[in-house]
Amino acid sequence: MSKEKENREKPQYGMLKCLGYFFSRALKYRPETVILLFFQILFNVSSAVFGFYMSPMILSRLENHSTAQELILTAAFFIGGCFISDALVNYIGSVKCAYQIELRSKILQEISDKLATTSYCHCLDNKYLRAVERAGGACSDNISAAEGTWHTLQNLSVNIVMFVFFTAMLTYIHPLVFAVTIVLSVADFAISSYVYKYNYRHREELAHIDRQAWYLQGLPGQLSVAKDIRLFGLASWINRLTDKAFAAKEAYARKEHRFYLIGTFSSMIIEFLRSGAVIFILLKMCLENGMSAAEFMLYFSAVNSFNGQFSGILNNFLDLKNKCLDFSCILEFLNYPEPFNFGEGEKLPDSYTYEIKLENVSYTYPESDKKIIDGMNLTVKQGEKVAIVGLNGAGKTTLIKLITGLLDPDEGRVLLNGIDIKKFNRAEYYKLFSAVFQHFNMYDITVAETVAQSAEDIDLPRVRDCLEKAGLTKAVDDLPEGINTHLGREVYLDGVVLSGGQTQRLMLARALYKNGSVLVLDEPTAALDPLAERDMYEKYNSMAEGKTSLFISHRLASTQFCDRILYLRDGKIAEEGTHEALLKRGGEYAELFQVQARYYRENFNKEEAF
Repeated sequence: MSKEKENREKPQYGMLKCLGYFFSRALKYRPETVILLFFQILFNVSSAVFGFYMSPMILSRLENHSTAQELILTAAFFIGGCFISDALVNYIGSVKCAYQIELRSKILQEISDKLATTSYCHCLDNKYLRAVERAGGACSDNISAAEGTWHTLQNLSVNIVMFVFFTAMLTYIHPLVFAVTIVLSVADFAISSYVYKYNYRHREELAHIDRQAWYLQGLPGQLSVAKDIRLFGLASWINRLTDKAFAAKEAYARKEHRFYLIGTFSSMIIEFLRSGAVIFILLKMCLENGMSAAEFMLYFSAVNSFNGQFSGILNNFLDLKNKCLDFSCILEFLNYPEPFNFGEGEKLPDSYTYEIKLENVSYTYPESDKKIIDGMNLTVKQGEKVAIVGLNGAGKTTLIKLITGLLDPDEGRVLLNGIDIKKFNRAEYYKLFSAVFQHFNMYDITVAETVAQSAEDIDLPRVRDCLEKAGLTKAVDDLPEGINTHLGREVYLDGVVLSGGQTQRLMLARALYKNGSVLVLDEPTAALDPLAERDMYEKYNSMAEGKTSLFISHRLASTQFCDRILYLRDGKIAEEGTHEALLKRGGEYAELFQVQARYYRENFNKEEAF
């Protein structure tokens, strides 16, 4: 086995650390759960002891010709003990179950918090995304590690207590009984341990198969792809891919079952040898030494119970070990190293004047060899309106992500007022920016909550002012509940779905409400019609008043509103200047502008001809 594969299979956190995390969460959120677990174990043991002694003691009374009253009292004592113990176990279990669900929810909340606050670059890292999947799988249901561990710990603790009890009894009968059982049981444990690790050893393969299968199965039901599926006739193609994905899932399952079958047969053979040897020794002792029927039943039950408890210890220990492997996945995710500084950091400059500077900045996306930004130097002064243009793949959006701190450069530095932004608390640095990106997400909340990005303390006059600046007032007033109208239909049945242009204006209103010192607009008019686009340009100066603004657009006519234009090519600034200066230079910017202008003129002339 290669060293790389060996490192991948070995969990980063051992069992003690995983259990330490598990109990630390319980003690932090619901300490009652640990106390209830102790009493549940106690009453489980008492129920097992009462059940073990009941039949031999009743048989002993019969052998000694005890009275009917003595027989009834003996039976009542043991049956009552079992009944009360089992009743208490079930009652405690019902109370503890609610706490266990709450604790699993708390762990899921920790995972969710990590997802919401982690460095943006992790969202582009496949290794991190696999860690997310594994951590989520460990909290997915009631039998997963985050909740099922309570049941495993309960069973294992009972097994250990009863194992000690029966070990003492069997050692008293004959040491050979104990020795034979232990040797064969250890062999069984070694085989079972290897078998149970099969899924963990192949966890990445299984995660990939599951991800592909469930993605394809859920695809036809997504509204975002419903038009494509119907217009392009993709249903049969998706079905073929889905069948192929589930065939791979079935192939993995068959391979897994064959592996487990071999392990099961091995365990059965060892169990047969173990039970046969112990029973042979016990019967030999019975014939040679003589014992009562009650004693024979007691020791025979002790042998069977010993085997059961030992097997229970092994199985529950393996189950606990597997759950700790899952907990290791949770801890690996929660402790996934953060490249950005989300700690204390230096305070942002106490100033409303910010200069952003790039020094020899280069950036390459994970699993790629091409530099998207290559040795770039750039200074953006306070209040400057900068347009960033270029062909697709030139690095425009990546440049914005570097400036806003969503990405860190591989080489060079991004400076704010001469200070490397890595020294700041990144969450504080983000507050400087109000952004509208080309690709955005809508949430099923109200219009007002969307603009304010909050459900509390919303400044409604400010919301309306931002909607007005974004040119969305009339459209919002026409909605059933105005700014209190629900958006989207995933949560609310009365939700509305805005058009692409309305949604883009709403995102602009959201950016204006945040009122960051730097306004970032990535293709803000992409979904607007020409008239709406012209209206947006006319309002651009008022929206960006007093702010530094970074404006990405493919429509070069829009750049004339900016103080400076950067034309990017292959991750570098190929041309720089005002709109008029770049046209006079006659370079690539001027050529691209003429192509676009000719296109619009030709289309206009065609319309005039009709």
